[in-house]
Amino acid sequence: MNPNQISIAEVPCLLFEPAGRPIGTVILYHGWGSSMESYQFFASLIVGWGYKVVVPELLHHGQRGKLDYADPEVLEKQFLEIVLQGVKEARSIVDELSAAAGRIGIVGHSAGGFIAAGSFAKHSSLQAAVVINGSCAWLRFEEKYLEYMGKTPLTPEERTTLKAHDPLSQITFENERALLLLHGKEDTTVPIDSQRHFMSNMSQISPEQLHMIEYSGVNHHITLKMLEQSKLWLDRHIGDQQAL
Repeated sequence: MNPNQISIAEVPCLLFEPAGRPIGTVILYHGWGSSMESYQFFASLIVGWGYKVVVPELLHHGQRGKLDYADPEVLEKQFLEIVLQGVKEARSIVDELSAAAGRIGIVGHSAGGFIAAGSFAKHSSLQAAVVINGSCAWLRFEEKYLEYMGKTPLTPEERTTLKAHDPLSQITFENERALLLLHGKEDTTVPIDSQRHFMSNMSQISPEQLHMIEYSGVNHHITLKMLEQSKLWLDRHIGDQQAL
């Protein structure tokens, strides 16, 4: 399947169209150090499920520049900027797609999972989200990361700034919006702690709208079982609605 390279809201994207009428639209975000081209296989799976798929390019990735992704200092300085820019751009992408896209879902892995979580929290027009090995509790994640790395804790001002964007304090589930978290228990890149923290703070939300699956023996990877659960979630919360 050959995607079309397009620009949506001035963001380079790959567009994948299903053979028949789309049952919905999925925005798919790649991770840190990756690119939209490297997610063509993932996107082709989703389009095979019947969805139109848009894969945006992250800031400082692929066609939008390069970084030394393996440098911890680069990660610390650039990660949040890239995530926040992705969340901001997602709103513009959704706005441009909305007229003809039907119901829209968002999926992301790793840094893309952070963006999917932040976008779902801020953009109520997103009906469903799947966060794979990402985080929906950014403040908790950052605090644990700094502690693990032996870095200086966040200042009160930094905590306030981060909390203003943290999905944990922003997310809502009105109109039957639905969020699925998929995470490897042995993830050493984005440890599972912050996702468990998020779930413990959202215990009042029904499992039909918020669900988390933990995978034993899985590090920072996307597994076939994760893909299977992603399809089931999207079909339940986006695809099935087309018949109503």
